[in-house]
Amino acid sequence: MPVVTRPDESFAETEHSQLFKFTRLKCRKVESIVQKQSEASFKMPFFTVYQIDADPLFNPSVTVNNAFQVEITDNDDFLEDPDADGGQQFDVSSIPGLSTSEDFQVFENYSANVGGSPVTYTLLQFSGTQYIVVTSGTVAVNDVLSNNIRTQVTAPPAEYDTLPTFVCFTAGSMILTPTGERLIETIRPGDQVIIGDGNSRPVRWVGRRRLSRRELQQAPKFCPIRIKAGGLGDRLPTRDMMVSPQHRIVVSSPSMELHYFDPVMLAPAKALVNGDTITQVPPDQNVEYIHILFDRHELVNVEGLWSESFFPGDCTLDAMSAATKEELFALFPELLSNKGAFGETALPVLKPHEVRMLRQDLTAPARATSALVH
Repeated sequence: MPVVTRPDESFAETEHSQLFKFTRLKCRKVESIVQKQSEASFKMPFFTVYQIDADPLFNPSVTVNNAFQVEITDNDDFLEDPDADGGQQFDVSSIPGLSTSEDFQVFENYSANVGGSPVTYTLLQFSGTQYIVVTSGTVAVNDVLSNNIRTQVTAPPAEYDTLPTFVCFTAGSMILTPTGERLIETIRPGDQVIIGDGNSRPVRWVGRRRLSRRELQQAPKFCPIRIKAGGLGDRLPTRDMMVSPQHRIVVSSPSMELHYFDPVMLAPAKALVNGDTITQVPPDQNVEYIHILFDRHELVNVEGLWSESFFPGDCTLDAMSAATKEELFALFPELLSNKGAFGETALPVLKPHEVRMLRQDLTAPARATSALVH
């Protein structure tokens, strides 16, 4: 891919810093390639590349006019520019005007909003046909990305597995209902569950995914995250609990509110791992993950801790089996034509690196409050 100079070269990295970054990434990849190759059958095989109608650097509003599901062909876990081991990162055969995924014309991060909801994305190509990869928020074809702001000229590598995969609780967890706490595996469609505003809503769908010990040994990144009793505050949770790595927990902190102007936000469990009170368990036993879905994204109370219900976003649907998607589409046929039709997340979502920056200061809210209402 020929190098094309972008405006505002004051942002450019020095040759030394570029070499340092490349060397660091190369070392990290070499250390993990053997393990990642053994996990290949479990890696999420697809993600979405979106086509937009103009260069966002010079256009405050751009429109999403196409979307392409692309297969990951990378032998490591990072989308980056250039690929550290010089290979193709995903299959570009279905994308007109994008000839390679080994490197890109640019690799810039942007923030924007869609209908008032925040979105972040990485721009891959700005001349000819423009392409982006969404890194947070929900985007669909015909959406308008407004208030585009370039936040990083050289975007950091993006982990494929930061995209939602199994977003759910584990069997044995106690969930709050109008009649008291119940084992989550006993919840059925139609049962009422307490949500973030203190009221209750009926569950529309319950999904299950069992992973054997052998599967987890082959793909340990899917091992659950254990949050010890009191790990996020006084009796929060009330006893040890386990969730999937991508499951998002409600957190708060003075620093978070200062930086992001939100008193409560959602944080992926894997980013909260501190090696002490929050850890990823070893692959030494089977695990059963349980999804619960409402008419919209809700906050539920499990083991005294507020966290999210299942959110069928674009990437999450791509990770599901055909049979599971068929079941969901029967309940929510609008998702067939518009994967963003389910709506917004119940709270704003922190990125993993933002969680790690704030981790020492984060706690969980103890009770339902107006801040949990959306």
